[in-house]
Amino acid sequence: MSAGLTDSDSMFSVRVTPWHGLGAVLDRPPATVGEAIEASGLGWTVAKEPIAIDRGDMPDADWSIPRCEEIPGYYATVRQDTREVLGIVGERYRIVQNHEAFAFIDQLLGSSINFETAGSLHGGRRVWVLATLPEHVEVGGDPVRPYVLLMNSHDGSTAVIAATTPVRVVCQNTLNWGLRKARQKFSIRHTEAVTQRVHEARRVLDLSINYYEQFKRFGDELASEHCTERQLRAVLDELYPNGTSDSMSGRARSSRQQTKDRIAELFLRGETQGNAPGPKWAAVNAIVEYGDWIRPLRSGGQRFARVLDDGAEKTRALELVAAA
Repeated sequence: MSAGLTDSDSMFSVRVTPWHGLGAVLDRPPATVGEAIEASGLGWTVAKEPIAIDRGDMPDADWSIPRCEEIPGYYATVRQDTREVLGIVGERYRIVQNHEAFAFIDQLLGSSINFETAGSLHGGRRVWVLATLPEHVEVGGDPVRPYVLLMNSHDGSTAVIAATTPVRVVCQNTLNWGLRKARQKFSIRHTEAVTQRVHEARRVLDLSINYYEQFKRFGDELASEHCTERQLRAVLDELYPNGTSDSMSGRARSSRQQTKDRIAELFLRGETQGNAPGPKWAAVNAIVEYGDWIRPLRSGGQRFARVLDDGAEKTRALELVAAA
């Protein structure tokens, strides 16, 4: 399957069919953690199991050494329902089970929680839970609702990450990079007890409406400032420079120009315009929409990563548009 969803993965989405068309679509949000776990198919568990090396039938082998020998200090994380090895971890690594991830979000948000999507990727190596709060603000005339995302890995590649993400409902862009100085991420190492960090996570993530009021002011400023196509193209020339004849092939320059033309088209005539066509707010969202949803993919799993990414390119785009 595409988008990193294999035959052993599952997910749910509330009311809206995901762009990849996969997973269960629910008519209403799950009312409890138990319902959310069942709907997402994440009821399975992961265990640490010893790793051993098989020395085989070597003619000169020292038979005083066991043929099958455990490797001390290293373990395989094994998905218990499929018996698939998800990763290799050390002795201190603590598994955060899927039900703990849901419980963390439940404790973090309390009675106002609404689960929006949840699922696994790459056979269970990555798991996510996305929840939304009932409050929303309008930025540039578009409704922006605060989302809380928790990402976990079962392959030892990342910590548990919780993040707040304001989502532009019109085009589904994630703008967790909207306020550069906002403290929006909180990481928990796999050597710690996740549920014991709830109070600290709530403080670091700044889930109060104050964050979104700041975001509203920032977005409204962009929505109130007009942006011409010429200004946008100057920004795009900074983001996607054509290079020199010696440093870039003609094919690469042509591809860059097509990218800039497509973003300009989104800005002028796309749904990214929202309720305020022509301002810097629309210019920012045109760049993000292209990067998250239209730019060609090198692999099927890239789309999900792009939407959640708050990388340097988006931040640079925001800075350039604001200064234009």
